[in-house]
Amino acid sequence: MIYDDLRVLDLSAGLASAYAAKLLTDLGADVVHWEPQGGDALRREDPHGALHAYLRTSQRAIGGHALDGWVDGADVVLLSDPEPNGLPAALVAALRARGSSGATDGGPLVVVEVSALGHGGPDDGLDLPEPVLQARSGALSGHGHMGRTPLTVGGRIGEYVTGAFAALGAATAWRRAEKTQRAELVDVSKLEAMQLTMLTVPTLMAHFPGGRGSTFRFVMIPGNEPTGDDRFVGITTVTAAQWRALLGAMDRADLATDDELTTMIGRFMRAQEVNGLLHGWTRAHTAEEIEAACSAARVPVALVSNGELLPGLDQLRSRDVFVQQPGAGFVRPRAPFRFHHVTDRALAPAPVAPDVDAAPWTARERAASTAASDIGERPLAGVRVLDFTAFWSGPFATAWLTAMGADVVKVESVQRPDGIRFSAAVRPAKDAEYFEKSALFHAANLSKRGITLDLSQAAGRDLARRLVATADVVVENFTPRVLDDFGFSYDAVRAIKPDVVMLRLPAFGLTGPWRDRPGFAQTMEQLTGMAWVTGYDGGPPIIAGGVVDPMVGTHVALALVAALAHRDRTGEGGLVEMPMIEVAVATTAEQVIRFSEYGELMGRRGEGGVYRCAGDDEWVALDLDSDPMPPAERAEWCASRTKEDAASALRADGVAAWPVVPGHLAVDDPQLVARRFFQSIDNPMVGRQDYPTFPMTMSAGPHTWWTAPAPTLGQHTDDVLREIGVTDDELVALRAAHVIGTTPLAPG
Repeated sequence: MIYDDLRVLDLSAGLASAYAAKLLTDLGADVVHWEPQGGDALRREDPHGALHAYLRTSQRAIGGHALDGWVDGADVVLLSDPEPNGLPAALVAALRARGSSGATDGGPLVVVEVSALGHGGPDDGLDLPEPVLQARSGALSGHGHMGRTPLTVGGRIGEYVTGAFAALGAATAWRRAEKTQRAELVDVSKLEAMQLTMLTVPTLMAHFPGGRGSTFRFVMIPGNEPTGDDRFVGITTVTAAQWRALLGAMDRADLATDDELTTMIGRFMRAQEVNGLLHGWTRAHTAEEIEAACSAARVPVALVSNGELLPGLDQLRSRDVFVQQPGAGFVRPRAPFRFHHVTDRALAPAPVAPDVDAAPWTARERAASTAASDIGERPLAGVRVLDFTAFWSGPFATAWLTAMGADVVKVESVQRPDGIRFSAAVRPAKDAEYFEKSALFHAANLSKRGITLDLSQAAGRDLARRLVATADVVVENFTPRVLDDFGFSYDAVRAIKPDVVMLRLPAFGLTGPWRDRPGFAQTMEQLTGMAWVTGYDGGPPIIAGGVVDPMVGTHVALALVAALAHRDRTGEGGLVEMPMIEVAVATTAEQVIRFSEYGELMGRRGEGGVYRCAGDDEWVALDLDSDPMPPAERAEWCASRTKEDAASALRADGVAAWPVVPGHLAVDDPQLVARRFFQSIDNPMVGRQDYPTFPMTMSAGPHTWWTAPAPTLGQHTDDVLREIGVTDDELVALRAAHVIGTTPLAPG
């Protein structure tokens, strides 16, 4: 296993930190969870504690107050705010102080704390639950239909995303701390995690060329469409080519020249017309017929699934994604990582009760290291990454590596640039450089070096092989056949660089009947149950709107940091396979678990807890669990007040609440400002912009996340190729043959 010598003491409470502990357990760590008197709250969420068992598989549980021995022997400690009842406050304070001081004496080296808002700033210590944090982050304002209540995303996805970031922070800090023997503190914010992942960079979208500084929410068209057999099929058309392919499948190629309909915003502006067109076709066919037609046209498609249907999907069954929970009667997902070169952890039953007599670990001896100054504030400095990923999930993962100091070389081609470049708000007819002005492309590719190589040409493939020889890591997220056909399978890459780490991020996996299907974040939300639990009361399922991409990217970054740790220790590279769908099902496991254990099919969360206030499209969100007022009375009470006054009064009465913040205004949140969550960067194409960073602070750095703007198409090609011996005359010839270049050969 990757981390079979890592000791993690989990002193936290709550879903986010429990999921962080689960991921570290999956990677091999020895995780010991301290439970307060009365047990972990997650045990009490359902009669058999099934979700708790899923999250605590292969861990140990302890109780009592004799924690000093456990602390002295731990490498990593997980904390949460608020802390579990009964955890000594002096111990928590000492652990925070240790992490922030960089101590080198005995005790844990990495302290990770998860809280609602992060420490520092005017609202340090304010605890808000996920639905209210969705409102404050700006995410809530962008989900649902205009004219209707903003829609809370169901399934506690924000908690899972935060947990993935906490595990990533722990693993990355451990890479450095293990070498320096200096303690570190990683301070993780749920608010920042949700702002970063639950809408598509709304603050940048508003301020980039062509952006809109106003509230705008919509349900994607096409999205979850009704079928003739009373089910829903999810159809995704991110690119113009996919929309035109869908028109072909519908036998409506006559509309392919209507350029307005090739864009999401264009279809939204003509929603009644387009929905009529779509529903006329989908209601005339069964779900299977629609799925077959879209698949044949290479349009991303998915049956909108739930906890009952998921384990029976052909692709997941063929890959044994769902396994029996040890010691229990329900099925649950396997770990979201597949390290082909490392043995999977054998699953052991979750502890049924804390062991108050368990003997602690032997204390670790810590000695100061002279390597501290050599490592610096970026723990991946010196790592070279060849990045073949596109759109959001892959680039999001490699953005973390960049921020941690890796030299990430992003590979595109002038024949097929990263498709997310073409999501700019300005169009080709008005701006010839529109492909350099996509807010999402910039956000996901800061500080990287960008090159172009046409792999369909022999010269391009030869240069790629020469670059592989210089790389520590190769990452790609095509369908499996693409790089295989170009001659860059893992075996081929390993033949060039035997100790390379190669991470492959297909939609559905390297094997199985859906191996060659394309899939996007929306597809995964439809397939894995995220859409099923999100929607208005009595209404159809609605996709969460892209959260899967950054969530998957966070898991990918964690897997890469872990694979590099294994390489450091053993000298062995390896293949890491992370299908998007298998990562996503790890975070929707509760739906499968509940149906498997109790026969309970979870339904839509609905719009509860969000109320209209005085003004135009003004709303407040509150915690339903702490609200004593009946919904009808609450609605009348809120309608007579501004959202700010309503939220303040509610909090004064002990009800967690916050005004629904328009997504583009989150950049002004005083807590985010105080924690420097946004970083200003100048870019000659789009001017000075405030870019989101990552949802944590790390006491040992980096203290500034980004060092350069995103690259223009092919900006660094000459520099990178010269590093492998390409001459200026050769560069001229390569450019003439369009092996390299700086302008797309065809519009997106």
